[in-house]
Amino acid sequence: MVPNLSPQNLVSVEIGKDFMLSHGYLKNDFDVKKWAAPEFLEKAAKELLEERWKKETTAKLPDATELLKSSQRVG
Repeated sequence: MVPNLSPQNLVSVEIGKDFMLSHGYLKNDFDVKKWAAPEFLEKAAKELLEERWKKETTAKLPDATELLKSSQRVG
C-alpha cells in the first residue's frame, strides 16, 4: 500500500482506529484527518520509492566479489 491521503484510505484508517478503540487497544480517541499530516506521508512515500529504486538498480549490477576475482592479474 502506497501511503496517500485519499478519502478512501482515510476512511479505512478511521475504521481500523474505531475497531482498536472499541476493543481497548487504544486508550484515547483522535481525529484521523488531523492525525494524518500530509508531510509525513509524503516523506514515507519518497523513502519507499528511493528504497525500491536502489533495490531495482543495484540488482542489475554485477556482484563486486565476482568482479574482483575476474580482474585479478596472473603474476
